[in-house]
Amino acid sequence: MILFKRRKQKQIIEMSDLMRVDVMVDIETLGKEADSTIIQIAAVAFNMEDGKHLSQFNQIVDIEKETTMNTDGSTIKWWVNTNKELLQELLNKGEHSSEDVLTNFHKWLIGLGKTEDTYLWGNGILFDNKMIQHQMNSLGIGYPIFYKNDRDVRTLVDLAGKKLGISERNLKGMFNSDAYVEHDAIDDVKCQIDLVVGCYKALYQ
Repeated sequence: MILFKRRKQKQIIEMSDLMRVDVMVDIETLGKEADSTIIQIAAVAFNMEDGKHLSQFNQIVDIEKETTMNTDGSTIKWWVNTNKELLQELLNKGEHSSEDVLTNFHKWLIGLGKTEDTYLWGNGILFDNKMIQHQMNSLGIGYPIFYKNDRDVRTLVDLAGKKLGISERNLKGMFNSDAYVEHDAIDDVKCQIDLVVGCYKALYQ
């Protein structure tokens, strides 16, 4: 009887694992505070085992539709000194208000499945995830991620680097690709998925 219960429990765990949805998110902003203007939200739902992309979200804000802008000088300087051409491209490609982008992202996340089965990865959960959470809550639509389900790319990279005996910089360099445009949120998402899946495999080998 005990063996039967254990086998049944194992089966339930395996079925639960299949229901899990991992999502990588990246945002581009004009500031560093929680209420800073977001100009792009990109995300990809993916399979942690093989990195396969399952669904994609990518929307850019039209800043002409914003009645207020929350920016800081250091971020504007950073953009100009890092990739002013990309900033110009993003500012000219926007189609939606920031409220619409956040609302659309909320709907996309909800559409992936149950809140408790969706795990949101950010490259520093106190920036991407926290800013999204703050601004969704400010809009009154709520943050559709279970409180235990925020995941941090940097923590996983740190653990994998220690196991492999290499620095964070060198580990990230293993997954960089010339096909990706750095600081374009959708390309950052794809690069971070490659990195997380690689680190996940390294930790379980």
